[in-house]
Amino acid sequence: MNWLYTKWWKWLSAVLLFYVVIGSYMVPLSPGISKIGPLSFSPDSIYTFTISGYHTHFKDPGVGKIQFWFKSGNDYFQAKDLNILSANTGEVKFGIGSNQQDSLKTNNFDIIGNDDIDGTFALREGVTLIKASKVDSSSTVNATTGPVEVVHNKHQFLAFPYREILYESIRNTFFHVPMWFVMTALVFFSLVCSVIYLTKGNSLYDVFAHQSIVAALLFGICGLATGMVWAKNTWGHYWVNDPKLNGAAVGVMIYFAYLVLRGSITDEIKRARIAAAYNIFSLVIFALFIYIIPRLTDSLHPGNGGNPAFSKYDLDSSLRMFFYPASIGWILLGFWIFSILTRLELIKQKQEL
Repeated sequence: MNWLYTKWWKWLSAVLLFYVVIGSYMVPLSPGISKIGPLSFSPDSIYTFTISGYHTHFKDPGVGKIQFWFKSGNDYFQAKDLNILSANTGEVKFGIGSNQQDSLKTNNFDIIGNDDIDGTFALREGVTLIKASKVDSSSTVNATTGPVEVVHNKHQFLAFPYREILYESIRNTFFHVPMWFVMTALVFFSLVCSVIYLTKGNSLYDVFAHQSIVAALLFGICGLATGMVWAKNTWGHYWVNDPKLNGAAVGVMIYFAYLVLRGSITDEIKRARIAAAYNIFSLVIFALFIYIIPRLTDSLHPGNGGNPAFSKYDLDSSLRMFFYPASIGWILLGFWIFSILTRLELIKQKQEL
């Protein structure tokens, strides 16, 4: 285990995490639409909608042509009479005839915007059409569809994706998610050490198994803490009845029970063997509650219970620039902490001889 004493991977961890921390706070959020009003409208009338942008540049001289569409299904309806009020606020007029309502695939309209600086930005299901009970044949209101023509589809600057509900908290992706990667890596490493101990009887591997669990619990607690902060921001409560949240808590408690079990046995050999056997059992339960059950039931977390996974919707190229280094950096830091704990335990054992 000479790798515990080498320094290159520790320096790599420090460099990666420095890069991630600086980038996570310095890179801005990409343009988006934070809100629109009114939230609903009826057919056969022209409405004036106020659109509030986020990090948009409507007043910038290089913004070019600003366009807005109301999108239903695959149909794009052009908004008219754009009036720019500020860099982040504009007004458009839009209406649809009652004779068009039955051809719509959905009553909810996405609001799509585009300009040369901000690229394309949107608010999903921002406005709802309240359908009329009957068609007004005398109405002159008619929404027109047509091809969407844009010059720049992507904003010009490096920025993290704008996601409704998440907003600025999307930066927590670099901290919350890797915590569970680190804990998983450490408990798996502990399992391997426990198996080696049971087969070879080398007490050093019992120390490795024990200290890797201690380090894993540190990151598990950090994962729960960052998850609670994220839950408060996105779901309104620090803790909600979600299978992955509950499973994460159970997974951490299982390994706390591992420490309690070790502390209750005084005989060293018996303690190491029982702890190793329990460790093998623990990883199976941990994987079940963290990775399997949430995917079989409804969950608020991405990639679970039918929700889209990060790789499909939330991770774009700018997030990957920091998420992958964050995952590697945090895992290396986890093993760095494990190496320190191991060396302290070995020194303690030598002093007790």
